[in-house]
Amino acid sequence: MDNLKPRGICFFDMDGTLLNSESRVLDSSLRALDKLRENNIIPVIATGRTLTEISHQMKITGIESAVMMNGQMVVFEGEKVYEDVLEEELLERLTQEAKSQNVEICYYNDKRIGASAITPVVKAHYDFLGEPTPMVRENMYKEETINMALLLLESGDEYFPERFEELQFVRNTPFSNDVLRKGGSKAVGIAKLLEVMGYQDVPTYAFGDGMNDLEMFGAVNYSVAMENAVPLLKEQATFITKDNNNDGIKLGLEKFGLI
Repeated sequence: MDNLKPRGICFFDMDGTLLNSESRVLDSSLRALDKLRENNIIPVIATGRTLTEISHQMKITGIESAVMMNGQMVVFEGEKVYEDVLEEELLERLTQEAKSQNVEICYYNDKRIGASAITPVVKAHYDFLGEPTPMVRENMYKEETINMALLLLESGDEYFPERFEELQFVRNTPFSNDVLRKGGSKAVGIAKLLEVMGYQDVPTYAFGDGMNDLEMFGAVNYSVAMENAVPLLKEQATFITKDNNNDGIKLGLEKFGLI
């Protein structure tokens, strides 16, 4: 069986990492991903986004595996192998508290995103990501399983963590906090993927730029921070590569002899 195992697994954050400032994958990165696969190394997207937001880029890059919604769901070669579901009662409380602060909330699963309302901050967040603004689906958390939520706010972050000890809130853009279960992270999704596939002994690599990549860096053997990464992530990195507009992915992969 061992000869069927990959030589390595490489996890790529998307925004600010695999995507350049125009939300495009560089040609040098596309060629590098082809080379990775030729060398029997599996590329995996590791992102705060959900499936509907990344399926287009998965087609472009040919990547079939993803750790999504900051580890709340894992797809390996097109098959869902893990998910964590947030309880309706918890989301009801979160929604009410958000409303009390004039904060809107978006609900995420692998099929769609629903917003409690559309406001300038909601629109600004999705414009920032280069994504369409989701439809209003106020009762989505009562009707469907929800894996992750998003609070749309530019300030006032401290209000929520002290009221929801079972959740964690990670600022991921100037307009939003990712909301997932306390202890949830890309690292949890990575651990689940390796466990389900029996790949715990396969060398792992990760590329990232943001605060939601910190746990991921602790979960892999080798970590690569983009030059445009937040300072704290650079401190944790095995290697700092060029930025996301200047062949950072290709150069990082070359550094470790993966391509």
